[in-house]
Amino acid sequence: MTRDDVFTHAQLLSTGLTDREVRQRLRAGQLTRPRRGIYHASGPQNAVDEHRLLILSALSFVHDSNVISHQSAGVIHGLPVPSDGLSLVTMTRLTAGHGKGSPLLRVRQTAIDPDEYEDRAGLRITTLARTAADLARTMPFEWAVAALDAALAAGLERAELVSALNRHPRLAGLGIARRALSFADGRAESPAESISRVQFARFGVPAPVVQFEVVDADGSVVARADSGWPELGLVGEVDGKWKYGELLKPGQSPEEAIMREKRREEAIRQAGFWIVRWDWATAVQGAALARLIRSAMVTPARRSHP
Repeated sequence: MTRDDVFTHAQLLSTGLTDREVRQRLRAGQLTRPRRGIYHASGPQNAVDEHRLLILSALSFVHDSNVISHQSAGVIHGLPVPSDGLSLVTMTRLTAGHGKGSPLLRVRQTAIDPDEYEDRAGLRITTLARTAADLARTMPFEWAVAALDAALAAGLERAELVSALNRHPRLAGLGIARRALSFADGRAESPAESISRVQFARFGVPAPVVQFEVVDADGSVVARADSGWPELGLVGEVDGKWKYGELLKPGQSPEEAIMREKRREEAIRQAGFWIVRWDWATAVQGAALARLIRSAMVTPARRSHP
């Protein structure tokens, strides 16, 4: 998505549309209006798409030197951020000025060096390392871990994140960010996995093996599970998770994906492992998740029927 994906009212009129036609297209869903005076040619699909539109809309009202940062930069880089933070575009000001933005825009005056931002598709945005560091400093611990997990999974080295956190020692939130980085694991493949791992630690559940490889009697890897407690013959899977990559393989139908998953689960059971599943709602409720995992760890059914 680029600046060319949004239009002002005057730009729409310059294409020959009338005010009445603009209103008709809004009612029909052919146009959306992310903010007053700004339009987009097709409706957003989810909160992340809506936030991208808000970012593009905000660019028309701020100084060109402003840098897209924090949650907004996280959305562009593909890092996980909580949905309740997506109603507000966040930028960092490079020039002197006053004011913190508007109901849809927050402008921060935070120390930033020229090599901590870059141009992407015509947008000035904090680098992946700086974005991850900002999110780790300003978000709750579990979301800080999720953002850092994703940054590591995207190819950043841990040393790069350490450097990004150490560069501005006066910034608030560095303590929690450093603790989150020590907890981070780039093998996690979704924010639900990352947050579940934090909940395990908070509620005394033994730490799992992340992305555990299930091996059958012949020594072949038959599956990889989100979490594994091999000494207990138990693997854990987060349902409905947001993966950093595509859920379906190229050309694969949902039905084919379901059958592939059923065969995968059967291979896990044949290898002698019991499967415990939970969803996003349980992942964010630490006590409930801990009860579920502990129950699976001791259930007689698991021991007698792998």
